[in-house]
Amino acid sequence: MAGTSPLTDRNDGIRWLPWNQRTFEAAQEMDKPALLSISAVWCYWCHVMDETTYSDPGVARFVNENFVPVLVDNDHRPDVNARYNVGGWPTTAFLTPHGGYIAGATYLPPDQMLAMLMEVKRAYDEDKSGIYDQAAQLHRQRQEYLGRVAAGPQVSHRLVDLIARRMAGAYDARNGGFGEEPKFPSAPILKFILHLYRTTGADFYRAMLVKTLDAMAGGKLYDSVDGGFFRFCALPDWTEPQREKMLEDNVNLAGVFLDAAILLDNPHYREVAARTIDYLLKVLAHDGSGGFRGSQGAHSDYFGLPEETRRSSEPPPPDAYCYTNWTCQAISLLLEAAWKLTRPELAAKALNYLERVGRRIEDGRLPHAWDGEGKPSGQPAETSDLLGDWAAYLNALLDTYNCVANGSEYLERAEDAAAQLDERFFDPARGGYFDVEADGGAVGYLRLREKPLQDNALLAEALLKLHHATGNGHYRQRAENTLGAYVEANRDFGEHAAAYARAVDRFLHPPVEITVEGEPGREEAHSLYLAASRVNHPHVIVKPVAVEGAAALAHVCVDTLCYPPVSRPEELAASVAEALEVPQTPVESIFERFVSF
Repeated sequence: MAGTSPLTDRNDGIRWLPWNQRTFEAAQEMDKPALLSISAVWCYWCHVMDETTYSDPGVARFVNENFVPVLVDNDHRPDVNARYNVGGWPTTAFLTPHGGYIAGATYLPPDQMLAMLMEVKRAYDEDKSGIYDQAAQLHRQRQEYLGRVAAGPQVSHRLVDLIARRMAGAYDARNGGFGEEPKFPSAPILKFILHLYRTTGADFYRAMLVKTLDAMAGGKLYDSVDGGFFRFCALPDWTEPQREKMLEDNVNLAGVFLDAAILLDNPHYREVAARTIDYLLKVLAHDGSGGFRGSQGAHSDYFGLPEETRRSSEPPPPDAYCYTNWTCQAISLLLEAAWKLTRPELAAKALNYLERVGRRIEDGRLPHAWDGEGKPSGQPAETSDLLGDWAAYLNALLDTYNCVANGSEYLERAEDAAAQLDERFFDPARGGYFDVEADGGAVGYLRLREKPLQDNALLAEALLKLHHATGNGHYRQRAENTLGAYVEANRDFGEHAAAYARAVDRFLHPPVEITVEGEPGREEAHSLYLAASRVNHPHVIVKPVAVEGAAALAHVCVDTLCYPPVSRPEELAASVAEALEVPQTPVESIFERFVSF
């Protein structure tokens, strides 16, 4: 399945159909339950199940005769995955002809699959009304659960503290990282710790960062030969990696190591970040179609070969498809890395990719995926206009606006994108943004519009950037409405509410704008940019402006008040403190507050 459409090039004997209204209408006409398989090109056990269970003649025959088989690729249909995944990939879910949930599992070998198929068919034939009653009850329960995301008390500093405590409670002091096994790199949590360390300077956070980043970069999670990080490790000590590389993970981890290199003054972290970015550009970037492919690897022994053997072996191909949300995240990373790594060519690449994404918008519709030839993904029910895509696109436009000298065009496009988000996704009654548009013809759980926390946190930060750029209070109000919807609901996410906590902390502090002017490749401008990146205020907007042949200068502004430019890094923090007119909080007192959990 690697490198192909999820609905083609399969030889398992099952007549798979796409997720759409027509498929479920056919199921209703035939009065057959649906078998939903949620797969992914990067998923090792998905390939195993394809080659064993679904290729078993008895299983294939029973499915074709008694079920309507529906195949969904996780990356192409995140909306379906968010509602029906039962704990991992592959997901094997049994649904009523109207999309109601009956039962589910993950990987099933042929004998267990056949037994479950027979049991579901028997239950459906003998107690159809009971099956529908159960499905309706589960639908109501899910609807009630989704209703927890609603406007509540105002956001406060206490939220940041509480989520920081949860994060500290999940920290693995022995091995680094968070949780036990399997051990995921958890980039959003690491970004939150970086934020806390930058704003407090507490040794507590420094120790967590160093322990975790050293374990990740020095262990089996990191590919020291080809660059990039694998998806997770099976054991808590970062061994037994699951050898597939995800675009989203590597974009975010490159950003983590890039910031850690600056805050911790660690050249090794800088090297890891640079090599990860080089991996993204070499393997996952697709210049021909103007985007980044979603993943590489899964059903391959290549990554387990010794280094000398790997150099002469053919690596596994990347996913054939590019994705809007992850491509836009990569654009933001390249803009940042252009200055932090003194590689201005990365900014040029970012601008090119952003233009290519923008040209894909037709009649206000933003496609979610397209193939390596630049065409839509070719699925019968093409996905477009997902919240995650629009949020990442808006954020990339604003990051570009902040990184180019004459960025009015990008600001105009950002306001257009924000208008699309308001019109199609915002919930005026309860706050926050839905993941999909309202659709009267949606099937099953897709009638229930969800508000994913990660996408809403990203969007809130983007709206704060847009408010700062335009002075339009509407955008700040929307950010407040969005963050306020999770004041209570964030508890359900535990330490994984980290991105939300960071957005809240930025919302609660006035933005400090630091404009750095100079030549990106020259030491003077680079030093000022790094100093701006270290400023300990929670809400800093750094605007690098490339100016040829001019002396490097940094300007600090708060609201409409701007202070005289400085030319030395050591002057920058003092200028920020003067602009805010607040005393610097002693690091020791903050440290005591956070460790007295």
